[in-house]
Amino acid sequence: MKPLMPYGLANFEEIATGNYYYIDKTKYIENLECIKFPIFLRPRRFGKSLFTEMLRCYYDLKMKDKFQDIFGKLYIGKNPTGNQNKYFFLSLDLSGMYAYAEMNEMELKKSFDNHIANLMSRFLIKYQNNFQLTNQEINELTRKYEHDAAQALSNICGLVEKAEGKLYIAIDEYDSLTNALAIRYRHTTQEDNMYIKILEKGGFFRNFFEMLKANVKNSIHQIYITGILPITISDMKSGFNIAKWIQFDEEFSDMLGITKKEFDHFIDKIYTDYPDIKIDKEEVKITIKNYYNGYKFTRRGEEIYNPMMTIYFLDNLIRHNIYPDILADNNLRISYDQIAFLFGQNLKQANEIITEITNTKTYNINNHLQITFEMQDFKEGRYIAEGLFYAGILTYSTKVNTLKIPNLVTYSFAIEYFNELQNFKTENYIYNKWVSAYKQKSDVKTFIAGFFKDIIQKFPGTFFSHANESFYHGLLFQVLYNHTEKDIYEVLPEYNLPNGMVDIYLRTYTNQNMNPVHLNDLFEIKQVSKNAKEDVFVAKFEEAKKQVLKYRIGEYSHFRAVAICFRGNKDYKIEVL
Repeated sequence: MKPLMPYGLANFEEIATGNYYYIDKTKYIENLECIKFPIFLRPRRFGKSLFTEMLRCYYDLKMKDKFQDIFGKLYIGKNPTGNQNKYFFLSLDLSGMYAYAEMNEMELKKSFDNHIANLMSRFLIKYQNNFQLTNQEINELTRKYEHDAAQALSNICGLVEKAEGKLYIAIDEYDSLTNALAIRYRHTTQEDNMYIKILEKGGFFRNFFEMLKANVKNSIHQIYITGILPITISDMKSGFNIAKWIQFDEEFSDMLGITKKEFDHFIDKIYTDYPDIKIDKEEVKITIKNYYNGYKFTRRGEEIYNPMMTIYFLDNLIRHNIYPDILADNNLRISYDQIAFLFGQNLKQANEIITEITNTKTYNINNHLQITFEMQDFKEGRYIAEGLFYAGILTYSTKVNTLKIPNLVTYSFAIEYFNELQNFKTENYIYNKWVSAYKQKSDVKTFIAGFFKDIIQKFPGTFFSHANESFYHGLLFQVLYNHTEKDIYEVLPEYNLPNGMVDIYLRTYTNQNMNPVHLNDLFEIKQVSKNAKEDVFVAKFEEAKKQVLKYRIGEYSHFRAVAICFRGNKDYKIEVL
C-alpha cells in the first residue's frame, strides 16, 4: 500500500507507526536536552503541535513498550539519549483557549481552571496505578482542580514527587488565550485591560506559571513551551523568568520546517511511490518553492518550507493528481485584527510600513530583531518588524538588516492587509465578467479595463499622489493570483527572464486541456502621476512596450507581451504585442 500524507494529523504515534510519510526531526530531541525550559516560537501551521507530541512519545514512561515500534526506524531510535520513557509527561494544550477572550474576568478564570482540570484529570487516569489512586479519589481531585489551576498543578507535582518520579511538561500554544486578549484589549487603559490583569501579580495566568517555576527544584525535570509571540512571558516578568528563548538559536533553525535537502528527497520518494502522477516533478518543485518556501528564521540558517502547507499541496497531488484549487488553507491566514495589533496604534506608520512591504517585498531594519518585548511596546509601535517576523509575514533575507516576504502566499496576504488599511473592499462577483473575458476569450484588454474601473478607480484620488508602479503590480498580481485556478495557471510577480525581470508572468501549465484558450502573457506595467502631461504619459508607455518586447525570446517567444501604463486613476494605455 502506498504511503499517505499526514495532512491534518498531530498524532505522532499514528504517523510513526502507520503508513504515512514523515520527515525525521527526532535528532533535535538530543539537542533540546542540553537546554533547560526552552521556549520555541514559530508562525502557525509549522508543526509545533506534532513536535510536542513527538516529545510525549519519547519521554512518557507509559510509552516504554512502544518505543521500538515508534522510533525504531528514526534517528533517535538508533541514537537514544538514555532519557527515553523516563518521565511522567503532562501535555498542556492551550490552543483552543482564544475562543474565551470575550468573557469577563470571572468567567475567564473559571474556563481556564476547567480546561486545566480536564487535562489534569486525563493525567491522573493515565498514571492511576503509579499514584495508587482509586476512581473516587480521581473524581474528588478533579472537582477540586476546577477551582484553581495553579493549585491543581501543585497537587500533581506533589503526587509525582511522592511517586519518586520527575515530570516533563509540554505546553503547546501557550499564548493562544493571551494573544487573543492582547488583541481584544489593545485600545483599553491598563486598568481595564484583561490581558494585563491575568498576567500581573495575582493574575490567574501568572499564578499558574509561578507555580511551574516553584516546582522546578523538586518534581519538574523539563518544561517545553511553544507559541507564536513572546509578549506573554515578557509581561509576566518574574512570573516565569527561567525561560530560555531558542527561536533565534542557529542550532534549532530548521527544527520545524522542511529544508531543501529534505524536500528534494521527499519529492523523489513521492514520485517513486506514485509513478502515475501526471504533473512534471520539476514543475511541482518550482511551484511549491514559490508558494511555501523562503522562511529563514535565523540569520545564518537556510531557507525552509512551511511543512503543513507543503503536505497540504502534496496530499492533493497524490490523491487527485492535480494542484489544490486554493494554495493556502484558512488556518494559515492571519486576521486583519491580528495584523493591526502588530502595527500598534500609529496608523500613519502602519500605512507606511505595509506600503513599503507590498511595494518592495522587503522591510529594512536598523538593529537586530529583539528576542522578547512587552505588549506596551506593540501598542506604541516599537517592535513592528518583530511582530511581523513572528507572524511569518516577514523573514530574514540574505541582505544585512533587510527582512523579506518569504513567498507568494504571504505576499498575497500582505496585499490584502494593504487593501484593508486603505479601506478598499470589492466583492468578488464584480470581478467575474472581466476575469472571465480574460480566461475564456483571452481578452486581456477587457480584463485590464475592468481592473482599472473596479479596482484602481475605487481608491481615493489623493492616494495616487504617492503611489508607485509596485502599487499597480501588487493589485494586478493579487487579482490574477486569487482568480485563476492554481492547477491550470502559474502566476508569478517580478519573474526573472533571460533579458530582465518582467512585472507579472502568467502561463498555462503544459498538457492542460481544461480551458478553451491557453494564456501565456508577460505584463510590463508603468505609471505616471495623475497630473502628468500627455507627452510624459506617451513616453512612459513607449518605454513599457520597448521593455516587454525584449522579453519575448527563446522559450518565451510565443508569449504575448502586454504593455500597460497608468496615469494615476485618471486613465491608462494598453497594447498587446
